[in-house]
Amino acid sequence: MIYEDIEARTKELEFDLKYSYHPNFQIFKKDVLDYACKRLKINVVAELGCVWNIDCAYGLYILEKYKPQRIFMVDTDWTDSAIKTCSADKEITIIDGNFGKSELPEKIGFVDTIILFDVLLHQVAPDWDRVLQMYAPFTKSFLIVEPIFIGSSISVRLLDLGKEEYFRNVPHDPSHPSYKALFEKMYEIHPEHNRMWRDIHNVWQWGIIQRDLVQTLDHAGFELDYLNNAGQYGDLTNFVYKSFMFIKRNEMLNKKVDLK
Repeated sequence: MIYEDIEARTKELEFDLKYSYHPNFQIFKKDVLDYACKRLKINVVAELGCVWNIDCAYGLYILEKYKPQRIFMVDTDWTDSAIKTCSADKEITIIDGNFGKSELPEKIGFVDTIILFDVLLHQVAPDWDRVLQMYAPFTKSFLIVEPIFIGSSISVRLLDLGKEEYFRNVPHDPSHPSYKALFEKMYEIHPEHNRMWRDIHNVWQWGIIQRDLVQTLDHAGFELDYLNNAGQYGDLTNFVYKSFMFIKRNEMLNKKVDLK
């Protein structure tokens, strides 16, 4: 079942969710969480890249509404507020680390779903597709929200477009603290990440096209079960904002889901 349009949501609902969880909480992302938790039996969840600008609000929403037995929250830049909130729930396991490390999937173990919200386009060495391949044996579903690139027929490494074109395709100004030294120090080692500036996950790295995302997961044994299109991503004319759910083929069900 594929959904192409976002259903109307009342301002009252949106206000309540932002007040309860986080000012940046998005109904668009809540929809795919609700769909997944109604579509599948989800007892164990891993949210990869859960802190930046949201302080784990989506995992906390799932925990409160759907009562999974365990949630793994994984990120590198934990805030005091995120640690305090997550530490209060015994169901939450905090992992302070880069989820792209090869040992992380096995450390987390098998989960019912993996949440990847706005993080795949940041992943290099390993690249975004390799990250999906790494975690594919350890889950029965992926929930992905991502700005999808429509400015090319193939996925592109944005840094390879050159400085001028790069900043036409990212939502940040060249003076932004994470970006102002990016091109000048591209092949120098970043002092915090111990890798080249070119390969840090704190900046936009990829323009991922939908076909490549679907094919990567198809080859890993997953089928697209849900698609929602929120339209253009901010002011970036080469990106549209979409949410996806992919289910492992042997987990596919003919269950209809009421999103109301």
